[in-house]
Amino acid sequence: MSSTRLAGMAFSAILGLALAACAPTPVEESEAGQRLDSNTGTTVTLMPRPVEFLIDRATGGKTDPFAYLAPFETNRMGSHELYLWVSAPQIEGTLGLPQVFCGDSSIQLEPIAGDLKAMGLSGPPYKLPAPWSAQWYFKLSGEVLDCFAGAKRLSIVTQEGDAQPERFNAEAAALTGLTDFANRIRT
Repeated sequence: MSSTRLAGMAFSAILGLALAACAPTPVEESEAGQRLDSNTGTTVTLMPRPVEFLIDRATGGKTDPFAYLAPFETNRMGSHELYLWVSAPQIEGTLGLPQVFCGDSSIQLEPIAGDLKAMGLSGPPYKLPAPWSAQWYFKLSGEVLDCFAGAKRLSIVTQEGDAQPERFNAEAAALTGLTDFANRIRT
C-alpha cells in the first residue's frame, strides 16, 4: 500500500473521529424526565434525549448532518398541553417551517404563535444543538404522538428558499424514546 494512500486513510479516520466527537447533544440526559420552570411554575415533562435524525443526502456546503425532534408536555395548574420541538441546521439562509413525516404520511403541525411564554415557559425545553441551528415549536396532538410512538421511520424535511429540500431520517431503533415518552405521559 502506498504511503500516500495510507496517509489519506489515516486522515479520513481522524476526520471521522473528530466529527463524531463534535456531534452536538441538544439536552443532557435526565432520568426524572420532569423539571419545574421556577419562573413560571410550569412542570415540563421531557424525553431524556431528543430523537437524532441523520441527513439523507448532503447537498451544498452544509457540514451539520443532524436534525432533532422531541415532544414535551407542560402542566400549568393541572392544565396539560403537548408540544413538539424540532431543530435543524440553518447554516446559510433562513429555513421555512419544517415538514415532519410519520412513515410516509405528512403530519400537519400547527406552529406556536408567540414566544415561549405562550407555552408557560421561561426558557427552551431542550438545548439548541449548535449556534447555527434553527428551532421551531408546534402544538402536538395525542394522535400524532401515537403515530410517532409506533413509527418505523420519521423524517424531517427542511428547505431554504428555492434551494433543494434536505431530508433527515430516524429509523425504528432511534425512536424508542418516543414510545417511552408517550407511555409516561399517559400514566
